[in-house]
Amino acid sequence: MKNTRLELCNRIRMEAEHTGDTGFPLDVFPQTVQSIILDMATYENYKIEFIATSMLSAVSAALGGTYRIRIKGDWQSNSALYIILVGRPGLGKTPPLEAAFRPIRKHDYALFKAYAAEMETWKAAGENGKRPVLKRTIVSDFTPESLLLTHNNNPRSVVILVDEIMGMFNSANRYTNGQLIEQLLTAWSGGALDVTRVSNAVPVHIEHPCINIIGSTQTKRVHELLRKGFEENGLLDRILFVMPKSPEMSKWINRDDDGEMTSLAATRWERILNKVLALDYDTDAEERIPHILSMDKEAKEYFFAWWNRKVERINQIEDDAEVDSREMKHPAHVARLALIIQVLRYASDESHLQFVDMTSVKGAIRLNDYFEDSYIRIRSFVANDTCEEPPKVLLSLLPDTFDTKTAIAIGKDLQGISERTVMNYLKELCHSRLLRKAKAGHYEKIVYETGKSSMSEKE
Repeated sequence: MKNTRLELCNRIRMEAEHTGDTGFPLDVFPQTVQSIILDMATYENYKIEFIATSMLSAVSAALGGTYRIRIKGDWQSNSALYIILVGRPGLGKTPPLEAAFRPIRKHDYALFKAYAAEMETWKAAGENGKRPVLKRTIVSDFTPESLLLTHNNNPRSVVILVDEIMGMFNSANRYTNGQLIEQLLTAWSGGALDVTRVSNAVPVHIEHPCINIIGSTQTKRVHELLRKGFEENGLLDRILFVMPKSPEMSKWINRDDDGEMTSLAATRWERILNKVLALDYDTDAEERIPHILSMDKEAKEYFFAWWNRKVERINQIEDDAEVDSREMKHPAHVARLALIIQVLRYASDESHLQFVDMTSVKGAIRLNDYFEDSYIRIRSFVANDTCEEPPKVLLSLLPDTFDTKTAIAIGKDLQGISERTVMNYLKELCHSRLLRKAKAGHYEKIVYETGKSSMSEKE
């Protein structure tokens, strides 16, 4: 009865606040968490998209490698996510990020105090025995070597949390042979990580890395990420993007109970995240064995059917260059999000941790769709700023869907350009993600306007 009343209350609040206009599927979260997010949006003016996604990242970081999901056969994955929050200056990206991770920062501080006490004891004993090590989850300023050393000290997980994340990516090339990027690519795919340095007597080896990334950037800087070769090496395909459809800031409302309600929401969130932090490996032995959650029969059939529909469409593509490499990461992203939702429902006392069910899988697919919509709008937004004007003029003259013959005719009649120039323009528009090739010789527009998106793409 309690959840029924809360569900009704959440629905009324979401309708009153026009939450559906954001496009973000808030209803995939547990009822308790929906309520917390709505409170934070109301009393702290947080963008729902930012606080909700930051919470997903915080749950993944808290869970670490203790639980994994079986995707297919022997293919398993942890819940690690790489996330970037994108928005104009002043939109409020950092405060919700910090609010979501505050319980983990408190957890890290408790570990630091324990480390300091252990160091005092160790020094008092004449520095005999094993030197204490500092365990922490959150890292912000680091080198590739120190990142792995931190992860080695805390095998459960680390999260790279950076306010302006483009600074981290811009400095990545300082490191030898792009070592940081290679580490991130390997970690996301579940490969082992190693670091050997003269300064370290014992090489560091992490068999099952669990590295989360979350940070923010401004819309005017996101193009830097798209031009650093990260699309070619596959890093871009591994990143989930969040860019609110509306760039408008919420007006402040003076309420007497702002502080009290915010504090209550933060306490409820801390209670949930602490329950995730309390989860442990299947064994306390030196060889940590994670729990493996499988999808139940109904969820697995739904997950496979969803992916097979994509496979059927992809198999019809004749030109290898037209295959979207990003789409190949969708099964892993959906599986990871499903695991996070299942864990979040458990920590909210609204489900279990025996398996991943249909509710979590359906919710994960909807979240993945939202992140992909954000990504497409970001690509289009960047393209509008960076694409040359003549191709955009041709684009404005073309219908929403057209074939090559139509484009050539319109280009010749209305722009006075040759067939070869038209084909070059179409190629540039596709590369800029203002246009997509639906099939051989047929195109569809992808249009972005400030504050809303309109895509002619069909699932």
